[in-house]
Amino acid sequence: MKRLFLPVLAAALLAGCNQTPPASEQATTTAPEQPAQDTATAGTAAPAADEAPQLKTAPGPEPITLSLRFKPVAGAQPLRTEAFLKIAGKESKEINLGSFAGKPDVVDAAKAERAGYPKGWIVGFRSYEPGSGTGADVAVLPGDDLSHLRIMQRRIDESATEPFTFQIARELSLPGPSKASAAK
Repeated sequence: MKRLFLPVLAAALLAGCNQTPPASEQATTTAPEQPAQDTATAGTAAPAADEAPQLKTAPGPEPITLSLRFKPVAGAQPLRTEAFLKIAGKESKEINLGSFAGKPDVVDAAKAERAGYPKGWIVGFRSYEPGSGTGADVAVLPGDDLSHLRIMQRRIDESATEPFTFQIARELSLPGPSKASAAK
């Protein structure tokens, strides 16, 4: 029994051991030698094996600037103003945001903080009609990805018991990934 036990134990141990090294430790096989090149192809040598191929990377986000333009609506009583969002970049365009009461006031960082504008806003304005005590706040923000802009709007009403919240008025698609900032 002792004579049988030792050889079986040795066979089991040898079978359990991995005799081949892992793939990362294996020696690389060399490619067979290539035949000599023709004289016609000798001038166009292939890139060396140790040179990494250059990958074309996707371009980064295109910088765009946003600004607002206002135009009074002719003959409107009470006073109304059309608002436009100007997008300047590789391609420039102007989007009509609609007609608003009164003369809109472009907000800066201090006014936006006092008025409770959403975080991350890029440009915005407040329109107000003093006769009725109503108006609107409009803010332009980046969308969920770099290829959209989100236009958010809320009503202003002095007689309301609680302030209204910003809601998405619409989303604009941009031609590609863009990094939006306010025009100076």
